[in-house]
Amino acid sequence: MPDFTTAVNSGPVRLGRAARHLVPALLAGALVVPGCGSGTPTIPDISRAAIMITVDPNPIAATQDATTFAVTASYTITLTETAGLGGEVQFISSSVHDPSTGAQVALNYYDSTDLVVYEGTKRIEPNGTLSLKQSLTYTLADQSKAAQLVVSTQFKDDRSNLVLASLLVKIQ
Repeated sequence: MPDFTTAVNSGPVRLGRAARHLVPALLAGALVVPGCGSGTPTIPDISRAAIMITVDPNPIAATQDATTFAVTASYTITLTETAGLGGEVQFISSSVHDPSTGAQVALNYYDSTDLVVYEGTKRIEPNGTLSLKQSLTYTLADQSKAAQLVVSTQFKDDRSNLVLASLLVKIQ
């Protein structure tokens, strides 16, 4: 079995001229390389994101069951970032309100975790969109189907600003 102690203690190791220049060059390269191609996105020179909500169709044509008077409204919500700064949707809420009393009669609420599960992402890139299909069923006291839908969202942009947006849509 070789004696490693003797081999290590045999004296100082001298590097050749090429090796003396190569070591500092490798160290300098190691300091520069992490800056190239890192996964950190560059944030544009925009102070705050802007979110626009659209609902399709608008107004919503609901259907009503003739025996139970239950009304079903189906629609697609699209969130569009319009200022050029991305971020993450923290929630999307859709609530149906009785037009005569203002009482809430139905609610859909998707938080960021729900969006990842159902839509695959909670993120909207700069000038990008996120669409979500929804359906709500409700019954009004007067057995009519006309109501109001309020869609609200909270968005946290890449500069940590909270952006709120809402839209009121008629259900017919």
